[in-house]
Amino acid sequence: MRAATPASGGVLETPPPLSSGSSTVTVAAGVLDRVGAIDPPGGPLVVGLSGGRDSVCLLDVLARLLGSSALLAVHVHHGLRGHDADADARHCAAIASATGVALRVVRLPGRPAGPGSVAVWAREARADALLAAADAWGGPGSRVALGHTTTDQAETVLLRAISSPGARSLAGIRGDDPDRRRWRPLLVAGITRGETGAWCRARGLGWRDDPSNPTSPRGRVRAVLDRLVDVDRRAVGALVRTAELAREDDDALTALAARALRDAPAGPRIDAAWLRGAPAALGRRALRIAAERTLPGAHAGVGARLEDVVALLERGGPAALDVGDGARIRTDGRELWCEPTPARDRAPRTRA
Repeated sequence: MRAATPASGGVLETPPPLSSGSSTVTVAAGVLDRVGAIDPPGGPLVVGLSGGRDSVCLLDVLARLLGSSALLAVHVHHGLRGHDADADARHCAAIASATGVALRVVRLPGRPAGPGSVAVWAREARADALLAAADAWGGPGSRVALGHTTTDQAETVLLRAISSPGARSLAGIRGDDPDRRRWRPLLVAGITRGETGAWCRARGLGWRDDPSNPTSPRGRVRAVLDRLVDVDRRAVGALVRTAELAREDDDALTALAARALRDAPAGPRIDAAWLRGAPAALGRRALRIAAERTLPGAHAGVGARLEDVVALLERGGPAALDVGDGARIRTDGRELWCEPTPARDRAPRTRA
């Protein structure tokens, strides 16, 4: 099977399928076996298809394992890269045709005017578009398969280690994330980016590379990771294992912190005396959980204000403190709870 590859910038042409005795074919066979050993989520599945090697590999592997009729490939056109973005969409159409999977191209209306990171907007808009496509095609709650690999996980751990300190950040990407309706079978199966490339070469499938990637923060971290692998070839595996251990620790601490919250009609309450005496690791998580159960969205920055909240409690009596992310902590001296900050007082949200 060979998909036509558009002849515009950013495309990496691949050779025809290789002979059965090649090492690339052997690696590719291992990819199929390892992903095939994972239990897939039930029901129809949307597959995010960017046109890069990882998503191309994922779509082809899942089509072979689950059948093309069980899948819908969705390509999100962000409208940010002009003709290159159009070529990405055409390439995805060729890949979908080669794998026998139906394709839906979602064209975003464009980034709203105002402050904020283009990368953050693109990531969040893409996630929303994929989930909306899953709802429309498979019904509410349907899952989305994404092509993240263990190499992506290692890069994420490095990137977050220098930008978002804490166990939760080091926990990286969840391979199976039913709460957020994401499934990352390549990550669960321990597949690397090198192996997805081997799969594509063995199957004669081309992929597209974003020419801006090397200059992005993740692209620069990718170069650092390559140098770390030169120092110790176990670097990727060690970083992936670090994420697994950090996730286990964070899940356990989060569960302990959640026990300190008392349910109330207006949102969870935290005992003030408990928070003053609790270990900081539990106190930070309790504040974050209270915010996330009361207000929409993630509130990673709320827990970082633990010392300020404790200082507020030490003064005694009713009081309130704006802690960022659109959240305000209020106390009556005995308990504290979270409520939305009035819009006129709201500071910019913290990005985790």
